[in-house]
Amino acid sequence: MITFSTNEDFISHPLIKKDFVSRREYQEIIFINCLNQNCLVVIPTGLGKTIIALMLSVYRLSELPKSKVIFLAPTKPLIEQHHKSFLDLTLLPPESLQSLTGTILPKKRKEIWTQIQVAFMTPQVLQNDLISGLYSLEDVSLIIFDECHRAVGDYAYVFIAKKYTSASKGHQILGLTASPGSTQEKINEIKENLFINHIEIRTDKDSDVKKYVQKVDTEWIKISLPDEFLEIKRILEEKLKEIYKWLKEKDLLNSFDINKITRKDLLKLNNTINGRISASRNDDEKYDMFYAKKCQANAIRISHMSELLETQGINALKDYLEKNEEKIKNNTANKSLKELFVDKNFRKVKQLTYEIQAQGVVHPKLEKLREILTTQLQANSESRILVFAHFRDSVNNIVRYLKEDSIIKPHKFIGQAHKGSDKGLTQKEQIRLLEDFKEGTYNTLVGTSVAEEGLDIAECDLVVFYDVVPSAIRSIQRRGRTGRKKEGNVFVLMAEGTRDEGYYWAEKAKEKNMRDSLKKIKSSQNGPKKEQANLLNFIEKAKNNSVSEQKLAGAELIEIACDNRETASSVVRNLSLMGVNLRLEQLSVGDYIISKRVGIERKSSQDFTDSIKDGRLFKELKNLTDNYERAILILEEDPFENSSLDENAIYGAISSIILNLGVSIYKTKDAKETAMFLYQLAKKEQSESKSSLKLRFGKAPIETSRLLEYVIAGIPGVNTLRAKNLLKEFQTLQNIFLADIPDLTKIENIGKKIAQEIYKISRYKYKNDH
Repeated sequence: MITFSTNEDFISHPLIKKDFVSRREYQEIIFINCLNQNCLVVIPTGLGKTIIALMLSVYRLSELPKSKVIFLAPTKPLIEQHHKSFLDLTLLPPESLQSLTGTILPKKRKEIWTQIQVAFMTPQVLQNDLISGLYSLEDVSLIIFDECHRAVGDYAYVFIAKKYTSASKGHQILGLTASPGSTQEKINEIKENLFINHIEIRTDKDSDVKKYVQKVDTEWIKISLPDEFLEIKRILEEKLKEIYKWLKEKDLLNSFDINKITRKDLLKLNNTINGRISASRNDDEKYDMFYAKKCQANAIRISHMSELLETQGINALKDYLEKNEEKIKNNTANKSLKELFVDKNFRKVKQLTYEIQAQGVVHPKLEKLREILTTQLQANSESRILVFAHFRDSVNNIVRYLKEDSIIKPHKFIGQAHKGSDKGLTQKEQIRLLEDFKEGTYNTLVGTSVAEEGLDIAECDLVVFYDVVPSAIRSIQRRGRTGRKKEGNVFVLMAEGTRDEGYYWAEKAKEKNMRDSLKKIKSSQNGPKKEQANLLNFIEKAKNNSVSEQKLAGAELIEIACDNRETASSVVRNLSLMGVNLRLEQLSVGDYIISKRVGIERKSSQDFTDSIKDGRLFKELKNLTDNYERAILILEEDPFENSSLDENAIYGAISSIILNLGVSIYKTKDAKETAMFLYQLAKKEQSESKSSLKLRFGKAPIETSRLLEYVIAGIPGVNTLRAKNLLKEFQTLQNIFLADIPDLTKIENIGKKIAQEIYKISRYKYKNDH
C-alpha cells in the first residue's frame, strides 16, 4: 500500500506522471483536509477543482487498490473533460479509466464496470443502473459529485448519495462547486443530501488563492430600447396592469404593480384559483374564478410577449404572434387566446409589430453585441468568445445576425432537446463543437444554460451576457468561463427600464447573500463544535427519515417491473432505496407490474385531471383491464385539491373507473407512500403466488395472427407496429427467422441494429442455466 500526505509525496507518486506540476498550497491543504471524510469543496472556477478530485482519487486507489472511484458530472462534455484530465495526468492504465454513458448498452456497461478503476458518468446513467441492479457500489471507495449545487430536490445526486452510503462501508464523498447557493438553508440542504461532514471554502479574496486568480473585468452596459419598442411595451404593460388590478380586487394578487408580480407568482396563481373553484358553492364566485383563469393565462402570454420584445426584439415577437394566429385560424386556440387577440388595444400591438418589423428595426443589443465582438477580434484575432442568452430563439437570432459579419465565426451551443423544427445538439456534437472552438473553426459560441457549467475552455477571454440572469449560481458559472488561465473580460448587456434591471439587483443581492453565508459557515466551522441544540429536533429529524428510504429486510426477494419512464418520479428511487429488486422495462401497458395477473397505473393528482380532460385516462385503464386480471390505479395526492375540474366531474370519473372498468383505486399522499404500497402489494402477491414475473407483460392473444404479432414483438426493439410490418412482408415466422440482415432492413422502421437482433435471436441456442 502506497500512501502520501503532502503535495511533494503526491507529485512523486508512482501513479502520477512526472510532468505533473501542482505546487499550489491551497490544493495541498484542501486535499489533506478532505482525507477520510465526506467533504464539500467550494472554490472559484479555474482554480483546479479537478486536480483536487484527481489527488483524492489516486489516494483512495492507493489505500484500497481493489476499489473503484466514480466521477459524476451533469453532462457528457464535462464527463469527457474530466476523463481526459485523468488520462493526461495519471499513469493509471487507460483501459481502467472509462466513460460510461447512455450510448453504451446496459449489458456492455455491466461488463466494462468489472474491468475499470475510475468510471466517469452522468448521474442519470448511474441512477438507472443502480435501480436496475446492474452492479453494486459496495467496492466504490470514492464518489465525486461535480457541480454539486445540483444535489437538491429530486436530482439524481441525492438518490445516488443515499444508495452509496447504504451500500459501501468505506464510502467517501467529495462535492465540488463554485456556487453552492445564495442562502445557508440551500447550502445546508446540499450538505445533508451528500452526507457532508466537512467544508473547505476558498474565495478569490483568500490569501492562499488570490495570487492564482486571473483578473476578470466586468462591465455593465445599459442599452436604451428604441421608441418604437417602447410604444408596444407601454400598451402591453397597460393591458397587464388592467388584468392585475382585477385579480387584486378578487384577492388573488397582493399588488397590481407589474414590477412586483413575477412569472412564478402567475404560475402559482393557477393552484389558488383551482382551490377557490373547488371550495366555492356560489355560482357567481365560480364564474369569477373561471374568468380569473382566462385572465391568468393571458397575463402569462402578455408577460412573455413583453419579455420577447425586451430581450429578443421585434422578429421574435412577430413570430410569437403569427404562431398564435395560426392556432386561432386552425381552431386549436382556447377561448382566452381568442379573446385576447380581438381586444382593441391588442390589435394595435399587432399592427405596430408588423410595421416596425417591415422597417427592419433590430434590437439594439444585437448592434452593441456585434460592436463588442468585432472590437475584440480586431484587437486579437485569436480570441475565443462565449455569448450567453436565456432563450434558444435568442441564440438562433444572434447567430443569424452575427453571421453577416466577416470577422465573427459564430455557432450555437445548445442542449439536446428538439423544439419543433429547431433541432438540439447531441452530446457528441457538443464535444466536437468545443474542439472546433478551441481549434478556431469558430471563434464565437452562442449558448444557453448548457454552456454555463464547468466547461474548461482555456482560450476563452471574453464572455458576454446577452441578458441578465437573477441567479447567483448561474451568473457565477457564466463568468467562470473566462479568466481560467489568463485575464478575461465580461460584458453584461442590460436593457434600461426593463426586467433586466430588476434581475440585475436580484442577482447582486443573491451573490452577496452567498458570500455572507459562506463566510458564516467558514467561521462557524473554525470555531468550537456546537452541541445537539434540541433533543426534540433530533427526534423529529429521525422520525422524518421515512421508512421508505431504509433498506427493508427481505425486500431483495420482491420483484417489480417498472416502466422506464417512471424513473423521472421519485417512486422508483424510493423502491430502490428500500432494496426492492426492480426491472426497468418499456411497458406498453401500465406503469408497474407485480405478477402475471396484477398491473398498476400510477397517476399524480395533476396527471389524473389532465388525463380526464384529454381522454387518455379511460383508454389507458381499458388497456390495463384487457391485459391483467387485477387492474389497480394508484392515485397520488388529492385530485379534488387545487383542481380546475368540477368535483362532480372527478366523482363521475372515479365512479366510472370502479363500476364500469372494474379497476381498484388506492389513494396515497405522496411518492414515498406510493412506494411503500407497491412494496406491500408485491410482497403479498408474490408470497402467495410463488411465481416469478413474466418475461412478457400482457395476455397472450387468442387469434393466431395476433399471436404471431405477440411472438415477434417479444424481440428487443420490436414493437407491435414493427411486428406487423415484418409479418406483412414475410408472412410467416419461419420466413422472418430465416431472413438475412439486408432483407430485414428493407422493412419499414427496421434498422440495422434491430435486424441484427432478430438475426442473432433466431439462431441462438437455448441454455437452461438460470
